[in-house]
Amino acid sequence: MSHPDGASTPGANPDAGATALGYDAVRIIAGGNHCVRLALQAKERLLAATLQLEPEAGASLVVLGADVGSLDPAARSALRARIGYVPAGGGLLSHLNAWENIILPLSFHHPARLAGAAAQVHAWLRELTAEPRAWLARLPEEMGLFEKKLAGCVRICLEGPELLLVDDLFGGLSGAERERAAGFAAAYHAICPQGTFVQLDDLPEA
Repeated sequence: MSHPDGASTPGANPDAGATALGYDAVRIIAGGNHCVRLALQAKERLLAATLQLEPEAGASLVVLGADVGSLDPAARSALRARIGYVPAGGGLLSHLNAWENIILPLSFHHPARLAGAAAQVHAWLRELTAEPRAWLARLPEEMGLFEKKLAGCVRICLEGPELLLVDDLFGGLSGAERERAAGFAAAYHAICPQGTFVQLDDLPEA
């Protein structure tokens, strides 16, 4: 599996089932963890097409087995709800602390799940960070980059999207932080055992 700009998706499972995401020559097999390395412009195009569910003219877009070009607006909206995305910087709201950022989407989209959310979040954080209680009270401006990425990933994992796209997971992190960030995929699969975790990385410039 490759992309014209030189991307690759190593470790794909040929027995995992239908294609989860396809764009140009990028194809991700459903299930498991994948890393896709793209030139910056190609990555931006891929993200824009997938998150907006608007394939470029002449290009096909297949997401979670659905040909996006053949869907009506209601079906596209339903499909978008099955996709999660974590920006490189976490995508947090600056006026909310970590806990408020994490719980806000769940309270809007899946209020029935709120009862068990706190216990789940604390279980994840005990594995991924040394001081979860103090960290949850911090505003984004008081967090380091790892903490922002952590909050962004935990927030999306709680919603349980079938396809999770994480931009530049390890970018800007120290070696020790990278080891901890590697646990984000396991946190996601604890909620979505059959889900697809896709790490989008930039190809180094020549």
